[in-house]
Amino acid sequence: MGRTPMGRLTRPLVPTGPLADFYEQLHELHLAAGQPSLRRLQQLTRAPGRPAGINPTSIHAAFVRPRPARWEVVGEIVRALGGDVDAFAVLWRQARRCQFQDEGEPVATVPWAPVMIGPVPRELPPDVLPFTGRGQARKVLDGLLTEGAARQAMTTVLISGACGIGKSALAVHWAHRVAARFPDGQLYVDLRGDGPGRAPSPTETLTAFLNALGVATADLPGTPAALAARYRTRLAGRRVLVLLDNADTTEQIRPLLPASPGCLVLVTSGDSLAELVVRHGARRLVLGPLSTEAGVELLRGLVGDLVDAEPGAAYELVRRCGGRPLALRIAAERATAQDVPGLAALVEASATAHRPSAPAERDRGRAALVHHPVDMPRLPVG
Repeated sequence: MGRTPMGRLTRPLVPTGPLADFYEQLHELHLAAGQPSLRRLQQLTRAPGRPAGINPTSIHAAFVRPRPARWEVVGEIVRALGGDVDAFAVLWRQARRCQFQDEGEPVATVPWAPVMIGPVPRELPPDVLPFTGRGQARKVLDGLLTEGAARQAMTTVLISGACGIGKSALAVHWAHRVAARFPDGQLYVDLRGDGPGRAPSPTETLTAFLNALGVATADLPGTPAALAARYRTRLAGRRVLVLLDNADTTEQIRPLLPASPGCLVLVTSGDSLAELVVRHGARRLVLGPLSTEAGVELLRGLVGDLVDAEPGAAYELVRRCGGRPLALRIAAERATAQDVPGLAALVEASATAHRPSAPAERDRGRAALVHHPVDMPRLPVG
């Protein structure tokens, strides 16, 4: 039976209505997927908590028995076939409701169908605290999230800006704020576009993402295109936030874009990534420096009483750091480590420093303290 095409199996005889609709859609989905065998479906439903996959007998019963199988079985079959899990959850519940009514059981006992089956990845890095300012930027991001939900479309948001301006900090902070809107998980990868070390290839990232979503490495296809297709299939019908941090090129990002309307992709990059905007409909948010007030508030959260003791030096330090959160954090570290005694002395020491070139800034871990504000076209963010 393991190699028997399931298209030869007959649909169960059920009354016209929700039950018949459910089985019709399930069989049509299997046909559209190329009629994989029972054994193949067993392989596709493997997960860390279920290494052998769903038993072929249970898969067979889900297609031919007149009583709908448990959602844990149906949901994994639909996902393995590349179907819309959300849509089938509705069909399944309607069929179960119809069946329970026919059998005289209370409708309230019909179990709800969860969207996510298997592991739920929670890969966001820790939030960077203290986090100050960026109120307008967060409003823009909130608006784009609401807009995507209203359009029922997968949304891609690109946060771009100068090195050290706080792109990653904003992305991680906002992602934590909206994580509850994505109950099926959050995926994260550092693509190392502006840092040391080798950038992960799309194949490596897809493998890691699929592992996190419950697909064993042994069950992954062997080509990049097939991996990307499996990734999109795995995310079909799910609400997942994907954070692609420090991207350098659109080629890094393209295979990692899901197709499910419930997903949101958040990209950070020091590049404008015009192709991502033009070809893939990404919405770009260009991040500028912190306002002077937000910069001083960040310093206060980092060094506390030093700001109140030397308020003039604090404002001058924010100006000399160009409102860049990374430079301010480095300055605060030097002040608290007593490398330079007090904020005024730190301002005086920075007056003689020279701003390094961008490559040198990256090679030294972006450790420069003195930056001047950079004029760039951007949305009005604070």
